[in-house]
Amino acid sequence: MTNFTDDQKVYVTPRGTQMHGDSLELLGALDDETVDLIVTSPPFALQRKKAYGNENQEAYVDWLAQFGQAAKRVLKPTGSLVIDLGNAYRQGSPTRSLYPYRVLLKFVDELEYHLAEEFFWYNPAKLPSPLEWVNKRRIRVKDAVNTVWWFSKTEWPQADVNQVLLPYSKNMQRLLKDPEKYYKATLRPSEHSISKHFGTNNGGAIPSNLLQIPNTDSSSAYLKKCRALGIKSHPARFPANLPKFFIEFLTNPGDLVVDIFSGSNTTGMVAERLGRRWYSFELSRDYAALSIMRFLPGLAPQDAGKLYDEAKLRTVSLPEEGRSLLATMAKTLEEDADKAVAAAEEALAIAVEDHLEAKGRRKKAKDASREVLIVGPTDLVEIADAALARAEEDLAARSATMRAAKRDLSQAKKRSELGRALLEDFDAYYDTTKFLVEVDELAASVE
Repeated sequence: MTNFTDDQKVYVTPRGTQMHGDSLELLGALDDETVDLIVTSPPFALQRKKAYGNENQEAYVDWLAQFGQAAKRVLKPTGSLVIDLGNAYRQGSPTRSLYPYRVLLKFVDELEYHLAEEFFWYNPAKLPSPLEWVNKRRIRVKDAVNTVWWFSKTEWPQADVNQVLLPYSKNMQRLLKDPEKYYKATLRPSEHSISKHFGTNNGGAIPSNLLQIPNTDSSSAYLKKCRALGIKSHPARFPANLPKFFIEFLTNPGDLVVDIFSGSNTTGMVAERLGRRWYSFELSRDYAALSIMRFLPGLAPQDAGKLYDEAKLRTVSLPEEGRSLLATMAKTLEEDADKAVAAAEEALAIAVEDHLEAKGRRKKAKDASREVLIVGPTDLVEIADAALARAEEDLAARSATMRAAKRDLSQAKKRSELGRALLEDFDAYYDTTKFLVEVDELAASVE
């Protein structure tokens, strides 16, 4: 059971709810030991203030510890708390702040969490920073790694590496095909004993705690809709594959996942697609409402904008309200497309008839030209050749018109099918636990 109020609910989906409010209060509305995973990326302790709000380094550890304490109460004994923390430099100095490690010590020593494992998120696309030390003075290298602490409430949190196995390397694939040819059990120089079981196919390679995930998203439905509507998107979005890894690793379908600093609600979107229940907490009502764009595949920007405006004022119910708008759009699209198909078919029929007539005129002109060439004077030959040239040009023009009519008909039929495809993919978004190609790509193919 939860004790959320209606005014805190921004939108609801079949599996989750985007909430608005102070995360401490929202955590307080959850029952004890009901959450399987909290995965979040809090505002970092940067020296420069950000639009989405962030604490200074001096106060940061105590500030974040409040949420750690509240989170511990709601986690199941097998639950986990995963926190993505960006690194930072000390004010005016080319030396690193220790705040991520002070957070670690605070959570373990005082809040009595267990450090199940430390992870490092490597973002190869991260821009060089800070400019002063990296770009200008060139005395430090690019900082491309975030620290990710995996805390657990007990020593034995729920986890299953089999859910996040990686494809085997080509060398490993060759070894598995013929272990005796490529591998011999031996004692390595490090004194590690590598047994014959090393050649067993376990379904994939165990990932390391260095997660290489580029943060290069620029064409998602969320960003496309924001740009189309002229709305500034949330500036601190982490890639879907980061929460996806931990959700698959640390939970099962039907488990409850919570993000206490949800921003653009990447975590909720991933949890929805993976069949997990979820709650996302965001202090800014506007950012919380804007994250609805992640749950409206196929909706035209203007329709998505309507639900965004509604979500700023009341609780929007998905997929019902989104599907209603999409069904209206699909019906209009199909009706317009049917008219276009009828017009294109009529134009094609006329073009085919004109093409056949033009071919007949060209044949007559050719026959006349041959007869004149055989028996006629020079001036009659020139007249016949000119008539033949005009007939050839007329046939070419009619052929081009016919090809254009065929293209128009093909495009009209695609538009007729698009409405149904949009609805099918919208329904699949909420019915499946697998990632799908975003339907925006289909729409773009017939624009």
